[in-house]
Amino acid sequence: MKLLTVKTIAGGEFKTLVRQKTFVLLLTIFLFMAAFSAFIGWSTKNTVTKIYVATVRELISSGTKKMPVNPFLSAPPLSILKNMPTYVFLIGSLLAIIIGYSSFVRERKAGVIKIIFSRQISRVEFLLGKITGIFLVLSAIVGLSFVLSFFSVVIISGQMLVFSEMFKLLMFYLVSFLYLIIFAMLGLFFAIFAKSESLALLAPMIIWIFISFVMPQLTSALDPNSLLNPTSIQSIMPQSVFFTSTRFLLEPFSVSENYKTISQSFLQGDIKEYPIFSLIVYLFFTMSIPFLVIKKFNVCEVEIE
Repeated sequence: MKLLTVKTIAGGEFKTLVRQKTFVLLLTIFLFMAAFSAFIGWSTKNTVTKIYVATVRELISSGTKKMPVNPFLSAPPLSILKNMPTYVFLIGSLLAIIIGYSSFVRERKAGVIKIIFSRQISRVEFLLGKITGIFLVLSAIVGLSFVLSFFSVVIISGQMLVFSEMFKLLMFYLVSFLYLIIFAMLGLFFAIFAKSESLALLAPMIIWIFISFVMPQLTSALDPNSLLNPTSIQSIMPQSVFFTSTRFLLEPFSVSENYKTISQSFLQGDIKEYPIFSLIVYLFFTMSIPFLVIKKFNVCEVEIE
């Protein structure tokens, strides 16, 4: 394998993707989500603090000696970003599909894929270069979001994060990066596999809907608030045999639910579970399938339409 060829293709892919409107849109949305999540956290903290101060004043005026504790004193600084996982698994994953999809469809639509494969470039080298370019683009987006989130938390909390908190924030964005890679690889796979442009985009969208909405609904039906609520709500609810069974069978493979659980563990510190199994399985599967289809890709077929 020629590493120089892979590096050249990756560099070209990175430069091409960052010049596209898709990259600008994804970067803008991610930075907006990070800033908006911090703003919501600040707004919530500010509102609750005002209510707390007003309540304490009223209790003092009534002669009460025992005062309640400010609920935000025990909250970890990263809890300000507790809405960020929801934005990533709903919006970020969708845009990651578009990045993976556009990285291969571009050459197919232009008809240059035949020229590329007619040269001394193996299909594996070409695909590795494409995937590396996608990795670089998503790394840049996630990295900038990390920096914005870090400074937002420091400014809002009024204190520098300790090493453990910085590590948790870094791990949250690392897990988010891996989650986005899963959907980017789905987009890349169908861009290679599908016979038409519409099918290449529609198929991963359907899978995205199933992973992001259908599976979480089946596994969270016993706790319906947890589907879009980033805070885990534990309550005693009537349990049917159907939903109990589906939750038992599907929850280990519900990558979006497990992603949210892991994210909550890092950002809020109230969950001591790290169900990384489904994330690894999905990542390994989605990283493998593009290499399987690229070997059978027929360059003599009519370009994607």
